[in-house]
Amino acid sequence: MDQDKKFGIAMAVYAVLAVLAWMTMTNAGIRVAGNGISMRGLVWILLGFFAARTALHWRAEKIRAERGE
Repeated sequence: MDQDKKFGIAMAVYAVLAVLAWMTMTNAGIRVAGNGISMRGLVWILLGFFAARTALHWRAEKIRAERGE
């Protein structure tokens, strides 16, 4: 499978997970490092972190492939 297609599928899955988290989780707060944050917000931060890592990995693979050619 093409790397661009895999990347698109991964981003779509992250988007679906974000929508599901928004629809199913309550906005109850928890304390993180002395500050309050909602569970929904924490999940969105984690999903954003993994999506950013995926995007960085995808871009690094594209650069490696360009240099190899």
